[in-house]
Amino acid sequence: MKYIYQYIAVLAIILVTGCDKFLDVEPKGKQLLQTVKDYDLWLNSQTLTYETHVYTLYRFSDLYDIHPYNLNSITVTDLQYRWALQFEDPTLTPSIWSNFYNIIYYYNAVINGIDNAQGGSAQEKQKLKAEALLGRAHEYFYLVNLYGKIYNPSTADQDLSVPFVSSSDIVTITPPRSTVKQAYENIIADLNMALASLPADNATNRFRGSVAAANSMLARVYFYMRDYANARKYAELSLQAPSLMMLDYNAGVITSTGFPNWPALVTRKDVIYARGAGAMSNVATVPVTLSFAQSFAAGDLRSYFIKDINKSTLSANPKRGTINYCYAYLASTTSPNMAGNANIGTSVAEMKLIIAEGAVRSGDLTTALQQLDDVRKNRFSPTGYAAFQSGDQAAILQKITDERLFELPFGGVRWLDMRRLSSEGKMPAVNRYDANGNVFETLQPNDPRYVLKIPLNILGYNPDMPQNQ
Repeated sequence: MKYIYQYIAVLAIILVTGCDKFLDVEPKGKQLLQTVKDYDLWLNSQTLTYETHVYTLYRFSDLYDIHPYNLNSITVTDLQYRWALQFEDPTLTPSIWSNFYNIIYYYNAVINGIDNAQGGSAQEKQKLKAEALLGRAHEYFYLVNLYGKIYNPSTADQDLSVPFVSSSDIVTITPPRSTVKQAYENIIADLNMALASLPADNATNRFRGSVAAANSMLARVYFYMRDYANARKYAELSLQAPSLMMLDYNAGVITSTGFPNWPALVTRKDVIYARGAGAMSNVATVPVTLSFAQSFAAGDLRSYFIKDINKSTLSANPKRGTINYCYAYLASTTSPNMAGNANIGTSVAEMKLIIAEGAVRSGDLTTALQQLDDVRKNRFSPTGYAAFQSGDQAAILQKITDERLFELPFGGVRWLDMRRLSSEGKMPAVNRYDANGNVFETLQPNDPRYVLKIPLNILGYNPDMPQNQ
């Protein structure tokens, strides 16, 4: 097998967020990170905190719409849009796969090197190692949910996921693909190990690790394992941090003219573990389906994210191809509110919805309705608002599922939700339409394409690695 880090730009320069300093990755044989301060700056790198490759998963989503669509196009975006088995040029670096392993390399550099760093206390070193373990777990969580099947207790020890690499040596030989069970065990082990040394809170910088952040990631992990009891447990633990609270969209954050007081991710009180989606220009051009744009209930302030192509208020009769989802953009201008970067990390609202789903599945309808209302009352205008009420378990579960769609449409988890719902028989077929409204591609429930193929470039260097079927 070939080296797992073959595509990492080892000589790249990484910009450290909030600092004037750059960290140059030196050639093999020279030590780059020498002091505890070096490692601390390393963890502030935009390479680690802004992950556009996660955000691009929206192209697989049922909410994404390209109109007009060129059936002859072979761009990465167009091939992803129609769920092509291979959507990247086999002669080029495979962006999704390699970007995840690139970031894992940086986290492994901290995990394996911090103990020998100069300066700093033992406690500081353990804290930085814990943050790197948390970050690595975040990356592997996505990898297993992209290249492995949805977790099934009866087959997880046989289903293949991705190689688990813990070395920071750039010439590490690629290990074999771990099973889905092994991948989840490694992720959970990283997070549990991190918990012992993480700070209680990260209120001054949500991009950095904390106990709440690790617990929120454990909640996500168990949620996609469909272990809803443990997902609820860790979601509840994550919300114990006193600095966290729901962001009330009625409190001047969103108005009829846009998002004048949208807080920055770095200190947002509803963000638990911030992972930025990259430049806001990416968000400005996310075209959504007409059905999604028209599905928001009256009074739902989240409908202000839906704008026409000029980021103006959506017309009463929008047409396909003129609608964008513009996360935290000013409605009346083409200039972005840079403070409003989309968060693909964990949030208070996501945890409340996980608690609600765990509760309703266990028959605790009262808690489920309360958590659901905690989210919705902060998203709707109080005029005419009514809490959702029902004594029907299935109806409440469906409402929670719908609420995840409105709350997290481009929060880095919609494709994962589609996989999960498909495995439970709750995801309808997804159609892609040409310029004339004719279906040209369909993703069926439990379609094998819900598991991405290993990129051909990777298989070319690793001929013994089995491909997904």
